[in-house]
Amino acid sequence: MLIVFVSIAVLGVTVFIVEKLRQFDAEQVSARCIYSAQAGIHQAIYFFRLRDLAANGSFSLGQTNIDAGNFFTVGGTAADLLMVNTSTATTGGSGNRDFLNLRIQNATNSQTINIDRMVVTWNNTRSLRTIRINGSNVWTGNAVSPANADITNFTLNTTPTIYSIDFLRFSGGMAGATINIQFVMTDGTSRSLTVLPASQNYNFTVKSTGKTAGSNIYRTIQSDYNALTARIINYNEINTEIIP
Repeated sequence: MLIVFVSIAVLGVTVFIVEKLRQFDAEQVSARCIYSAQAGIHQAIYFFRLRDLAANGSFSLGQTNIDAGNFFTVGGTAADLLMVNTSTATTGGSGNRDFLNLRIQNATNSQTINIDRMVVTWNNTRSLRTIRINGSNVWTGNAVSPANADITNFTLNTTPTIYSIDFLRFSGGMAGATINIQFVMTDGTSRSLTVLPASQNYNFTVKSTGKTAGSNIYRTIQSDYNALTARIINYNEINTEIIP
C-alpha cells in the first residue's frame, strides 16, 4: 500500500511540475510575441516618418525576421491603409456648391488599394451631382443624402502619392454644412469620417502580429497614427495568445 501511495504521489507531483513548466514556457513565448508585435508597429511608424521627411510617407507590409526563432508580420486592410487628409477641406466654387481640398494617400508601398464606392451624407436638402478625383469625373448623378455613389474604381498605387479629390459638386450652396464620407474598398472594408468641417484627420491603421517559430501562440497589436500631428492616437491589442 505504501509503495502504491508513493507512486501515486510521485506521479501527481511529476504531472504538476510538467504542467507548470509548460505554462511557464507558454508565458515566455507569449511575452516574446508581444515584444515582436510591438517592434513591428514601431518599425512601420519609423519608416513612414523617415520617408515622410523627403517625400510622402509609407511603410512596407509583410514578415520581418528578428532572429532565427522570432518574427513579426505587418499588415492591414485596404481601409486601414487609406489616409484621408481633411485639414484643408472647405467649400467653394460658384455659389459654394463644391466641397474642395480633400487629399487621399496609400500608407504602404507594398500593395495597391482600391476605392469601390463613396457613401456621402450631409445635413441639408441639396443633391450630389458630381465627384471628381485626380482630374477625372468618377461619378455623376443626382442623389440626395445619403448618396451611395458607385464610382469608377479608383486605385491608389504603391508609389507614395497624394491624390486630390478635386471636388464633390452639389446642387446648391454647402457653406456651413456637415459632410461625412464612407470610403468602401474593393476588399469590402470601409473607412468613415467627417470631412467637413475641416479637422486634423490624416490617419492610418497598422496591425502587427508577433510569433515564435514552432508555436501556435501569437499576439497582435493595432495602432492608429496621425500624420499631421506625428502622434500615435490609439494603441491596443486586438488578438490575444492562443495556447495549444
